[in-house]
Amino acid sequence: MSGTEGLDRRTQILDAAEEAFATLGYAGASLRQIAASAGANLASAHYYFGSKEGLFKAVLERRLEPLRKRHLELLHNAAAESPGQPLAVEKILEAIVLPPLVHAAQAGPQRSPAQRLIGRIVAEPDAACQQLVAQMFSEMQAEFMAAFKASLPEALEPELYWRLEFVWGAIGFILCSPGRLEAASQGTCTLADPVAAARHMLDFFAAGFRPLRDRQAPAPAPLHPAGGARAEGLNNSAVHMMNTETIL
Repeated sequence: MSGTEGLDRRTQILDAAEEAFATLGYAGASLRQIAASAGANLASAHYYFGSKEGLFKAVLERRLEPLRKRHLELLHNAAAESPGQPLAVEKILEAIVLPPLVHAAQAGPQRSPAQRLIGRIVAEPDAACQQLVAQMFSEMQAEFMAAFKASLPEALEPELYWRLEFVWGAIGFILCSPGRLEAASQGTCTLADPVAAARHMLDFFAAGFRPLRDRQAPAPAPLHPAGGARAEGLNNSAVHMMNTETIL
């Protein structure tokens, strides 16, 4: 088999796998069926990908890796514009929202293979599938979480995790059925203009983070003027005892 033939066969298996995973889910698709759909034998699928898990990883990398890279590129570019300074929440959210919206706009009314794959992943109950996706995006998720922590130092970690889950979930939902909103709004809301769509999403998401941003750091407890001991929260007799000990 020549190099070109091998490349073509590998691509054919990837195409068949993408269709199978998007249609049947990770658990429902079998390596044997995928190989048959690609006009290949099972040995070829094992040769190129090793296992169904390896094939699924290759499908994810082909379709979702460009999006992952674009997310991080926007985040890094925003950080480079303000070196040493925490990013505004809106800038972080923009790096999350824009790449998938631009991708959807470029795909047009017909959902792209990546969108179909994302739709299946969002609805996929299979634990193995979710674990593979989490592994692929763990580094990116960690970078976004670090950016939010720097921007919102008073926020508790669970508060950030919940909000990020809501953001990613909303994006996944709208990518799964991009025509739903357009039909419901009679064409007034469309993903054809990703910048306009991003503006609406950013306004909504930023409002969810605003209470964390507006939260003030707790004021330092007052120090006792003589000995520097904290009196906050102590009852009167305890404060009197501290004063007496200080004088003595």
